[in-house]
Amino acid sequence: MALSFCEFEKFTHNGGMSIEPFEPTDKIHKPVSTLAIVPTTGAITRVARQAYTIMMMLAKEQGVEDSKTQMFGAPVNTIIKGFDGNLGTKVRLKADLKSMVSHVVEWQSPTEGETTEWGALPLLAEVRLKLQNGEHWVHWAYPPSLRQEMLDPQIFAKLNRSTISKFRSHAGLALYEICARYQDNPSHLTSKREWRWWVPVLSGKPMAPNSKVEFRFFNRDTVKPAVEEINEVSELIVEAKEIRVGKTIQYLQFHVRKKPLEQLQRPEPIQGSGLAKAEKLGIPNAVAEELWLRHGNEEFLAALNKLAQRLSQIASPVRSKVAYLKAVLTNRGLEEEAAPSEIAEVTNDIQTIEAPKPVNPADVSQRLLREAGQSRVALVRDEIQAMSEHTLTELLKEYKAFAVESNQLPSIIKKVEKGEWQSGIVLGELMRFHWRKTRGTSWSAQ
Repeated sequence: MALSFCEFEKFTHNGGMSIEPFEPTDKIHKPVSTLAIVPTTGAITRVARQAYTIMMMLAKEQGVEDSKTQMFGAPVNTIIKGFDGNLGTKVRLKADLKSMVSHVVEWQSPTEGETTEWGALPLLAEVRLKLQNGEHWVHWAYPPSLRQEMLDPQIFAKLNRSTISKFRSHAGLALYEICARYQDNPSHLTSKREWRWWVPVLSGKPMAPNSKVEFRFFNRDTVKPAVEEINEVSELIVEAKEIRVGKTIQYLQFHVRKKPLEQLQRPEPIQGSGLAKAEKLGIPNAVAEELWLRHGNEEFLAALNKLAQRLSQIASPVRSKVAYLKAVLTNRGLEEEAAPSEIAEVTNDIQTIEAPKPVNPADVSQRLLREAGQSRVALVRDEIQAMSEHTLTELLKEYKAFAVESNQLPSIIKKVEKGEWQSGIVLGELMRFHWRKTRGTSWSAQ
């Protein structure tokens, strides 16, 4: 039974034909020609990129197309599970699958001359959504000239599937995949490219010929958040290198190295205080994470404080929390709310994100753990803030020595040296260090 893309959303049950549990390998060899794809007719989302990689893994496992359909196939839930997606991802995926056929991209390797010139082709030649014995299935085919490259790449990047699932931005994911290609190179440097080349590659959006993008804004809004996300969630440490011609930044490349083993064994870093406050104010998690990654913890927290102050003014209610928050972050005026059209647009987004979902015991457990973690963050932060100047100075000296010894990010050490310990990225690690020093247990110990 074939489903149209509109009908796809109407089916939500998971009954029907049973399949073996999907336990994908964590190692992926992704063709270099799929790393630096440049969209020309439509955007590529983070979910689309994650799903495309998992579909490639599944196609390689199957080896050949099904004899009846002449296409590769897999249950929707199998694809989503491959990158640790959720129920909301399932609704989003149908639009992304359609875009893989309708949108054209330019295929190229991040290193010039490394692969065959594929020209402009869609990601998939064909895709079909079907309901088979009560379960949603996706069937897909690659353009003929790309098929062999997908199934048996000769030059590839070594990626970790579990790392791919952690990214929440397309820019971070795309840059991680490109940098992973160079992690074993003697120079540990990506190819040097004109900085405008990176704009559509990292943003996942077409770049108009007359676009007037400025490097400082691209660097602030895309490059820096992507580098920070890679350093936060992946097995790599990445540093951007700006190359000038005269007084103008002309080229951009990245230095890549693997994290020391002791850093990989550490628990996940503490979430910024801005995310905890956003949850208390009722900002949807997906929106909060996106804004937090884009603007950083301090700027995001300042905007949340302004929103909280505004909400306390009963005589002047806020029509949309998210619209007001975005207006503050984009400097359209701290007292000014977004235009009605934007409010309507964001309200629609909120309705989608906040749609009622069945209660999941696992979600409840995760929520309780998150709340416990937030209480611990508040406790340790208050302890540090209550220290005398002398005690705090000594703590920072001890932490700096620990950070240097454990090869933490240079940016963290520099901020400690400058006394910027309240920076989101430093404060999280400082709280973890203080907890271990005063309690004798790791942060993750319950």
